[in-house]
Amino acid sequence: MTRPETDVGGLLLRWASELGSGSLAELKRGAAWLARSENLPVAQGAAGRWIRDCQSLGHLDVDWRSGRWCVAPGVLTRLPSADGLAALAGSRTIGFEEHVRRAESEDLALIRVPSTLPETDIPVPETWLVPYGESAGLAETAEALGVEHSGCFAIQAAAWLPALAPGPSAAAPAFRSVVEKYCLTAEPPAFAPVRRWEEDGLYRFRRDDHRLVCQILREGSWYGVSQERGVYLELDRLGTEPRKNLRWFQEEGQGRERFGRLIVDWGKPLPDLQRRIAVMCTALPPEFGKKYRTITYRNVPRAVAERIAESLRQELGGRDD
Repeated sequence: MTRPETDVGGLLLRWASELGSGSLAELKRGAAWLARSENLPVAQGAAGRWIRDCQSLGHLDVDWRSGRWCVAPGVLTRLPSADGLAALAGSRTIGFEEHVRRAESEDLALIRVPSTLPETDIPVPETWLVPYGESAGLAETAEALGVEHSGCFAIQAAAWLPALAPGPSAAAPAFRSVVEKYCLTAEPPAFAPVRRWEEDGLYRFRRDDHRLVCQILREGSWYGVSQERGVYLELDRLGTEPRKNLRWFQEEGQGRERFGRLIVDWGKPLPDLQRRIAVMCTALPPEFGKKYRTITYRNVPRAVAERIAESLRQELGGRDD
């Protein structure tokens, strides 16, 4: 089955941009409905993955625990050492797209890169790249497009990454809750039902409002946490050695010694902020390798990869391991 000619990802982002904010359940229903109407052969959970990918690409801000989302403000951000390219991220209302078409009709050389995700996923919006000669001119381009100029998000945000820590205090699972504990030693790592939850670890269960949540237990106290952050908290607690679940491999080519591929395992994906930083090194979704079950982010500066690893209490592995 071939993909439809409709730009599904772009249409969904335009709809979300016009809405501005809302519940995740509503956004998932809208994405799933459009996928069905276009006869896309998407797999289960594709709508949720589309939201996650748009969050990583800087289009949406998501609060998974409260079940809410909002569209991110439009920005023009430089990519780290990417041959003079900046990316447009955030809101894409009809009015903004008219600004872009007007600029293209004058002198804006916009590069549109289509989605490269598997056919079982809902396509993400096209990546819009703006070539530039001198970074000083990007502020003027951003103003003409009605967006903010944010410098280089990936490098700036990496410098301010907070240290990994548990979230806010949370209530214990309700009586008779079906509780699952995350097992890092399983292959692949996965949640499994448990009858008792007295040991420290990462758990998930449904709250009274039926929303599935993850929490960690530490010395009798419960804390809210995302699944991704919880996995790295568990890796740190268990002292897994070597702590090199993130690997960085240098690119080939003269002058590219400080840039490379950042690779993580499917079972240990990056948390939201770290994932957005890695993605915004190219403004493209990561590559998913089925053979070795890995996720690859490209054009990541070594310094950015080290900051991501440090924020997750990991050592950065690589070719010399």
